[in-house]
This record gives sequence, C-alpha cells and structure tokens, in this order.
Amino acid sequence: MIVTIDQSFAQTVHNNPLWRGVSAVKNGRVHLSPKLPFGWIDFPPSVNRLPGLWWLGSKVFPALFPEDLGAITREFYQLFYQVELTPVRVQRVLAGRD
Repeated sequence: MIVTIDQSFAQTVHNNPLWRGVSAVKNGRVHLSPKLPFGWIDFPPSVNRLPGLWWLGSKVFPALFPEDLGAITREFYQLFYQVELTPVRVQRVLAGRD
C-alpha cells in the first residue's frame, strides 16, 4: 500500500514505468489522503488527524473500520469547523481533492 499527499503522483503513478512494477501500484493500492482544510495524516498537526485515523484504518484494515466515512466527515466538519458539507463535497474531501 502507498499513501500519498501528492495528487499529481496519485494520478500518474500507474503510467510511470519506474513505479509500474510495484505491488501496491499493480494492485490499485495507491491512496490519496484527504487534506482539507489541513492534512488528515501529515501536516500540520491538527484535529484533522482524528478523522484521518478512521480514513487510514479503513484503507489498511477495512473489515475493522466499517464505519461510514461520509457520516464521520460530515459530523467532524460540523463540529470542528461549523461547516455543513454537501454529499458531493464529502466525496471530494474523502478523495483527497480540493
């Protein structure tokens, strides 16, 4: 498995001959981490690491993290940022898109 914060890398890694032979790339296990409004697994240290734990857990151990990440994301943004996310926005956040 590869977890990245680089959207360009995540989009192009499958076409890169240097990475094509890597098991994670061959098996579709390259994941782009959510990053709005701050990184969920990297920087800066923030409360975003809380939903980041569920997100990462669902990628590494999906059977152990069956929770609805969309619901967790909506609740988190409402509680910490007083923002009501639309379903489309939730999906963009979870996909690591701006």
